[in-house]
Amino acid sequence: MVKERRGSDVVELQQPPPYFVLGDVWESFAEWSAYGTGVPLSLNNNNSYYKDRVFQYYVPSLSAIQLYADSHPLSSRRLSEESDSDFKDSSSEGSSSESERGLSLRKEHMEDSSSDDGEPLASQGRLIFEYLERDLPYIREPFTDKMCDLASSFPELKTLRSCDLLPSSWFSVAWYPIYKIPTGPTLKDLDACFLTYHSLHAPFQGAEVTTQSMCEVQPRESVEKTMLPVFGLATYKLRGSVWTSTKGSGHQLVNSLFKAADNWLRLRHVNHPDFIFFCR
Repeated sequence: MVKERRGSDVVELQQPPPYFVLGDVWESFAEWSAYGTGVPLSLNNNNSYYKDRVFQYYVPSLSAIQLYADSHPLSSRRLSEESDSDFKDSSSEGSSSESERGLSLRKEHMEDSSSDDGEPLASQGRLIFEYLERDLPYIREPFTDKMCDLASSFPELKTLRSCDLLPSSWFSVAWYPIYKIPTGPTLKDLDACFLTYHSLHAPFQGAEVTTQSMCEVQPRESVEKTMLPVFGLATYKLRGSVWTSTKGSGHQLVNSLFKAADNWLRLRHVNHPDFIFFCR
């Protein structure tokens, strides 16, 4: 709350809610998309070759995104009707086009989900954009490049603010290993892959997470930073991996985040291809 003096009176002014611009989120992935991001690992073994920490490098790619806005046109910032119309037209060109581009409006619920179990679909607002990646990992574009391509069909993907979106808005990032330092004998247990889930609504209301499980967004024209918590997680090839060598809270956090991701998708009837693959 901000106080302003007007004559002899002091008036309390409501501060605008904190928000971030989606374009800043995508831009924060630029360096990771180009070079990968290093994750330090301490290996618990007697191999002197790996007595120092190993850095496993991962490259991010877009796995899924859904943007929801208020269904009432006067209660949220109006989107470009022309761009919205173009998107809907391009997303309904047919199954072959949908397969190639991955763009689609949600057309069916998950078979094992009941419409009575979750949040009413109407309360989620209007689905204004959706992308569910279906390409194989090794032919996917880096995260930032993919977002630029999608924004060419839906420009608001870069200009929308988090406060324009509803809490049901989210995106998921797939993290696949590319190389490790030091090189040397093959470390078979370092091939784990990850899916992280992030909210695109501000302020984010969710379970507490550690700072290590956050994505940092650096606005272009501000020194302030916004942290996007990881509210959900899915893993692939994690069993028997060095990632699970730490007992206790690490296991609990992974399990808790996996359940959160599973519940999120089920309650919203989202058929997320990468999540289904990771759970096989």
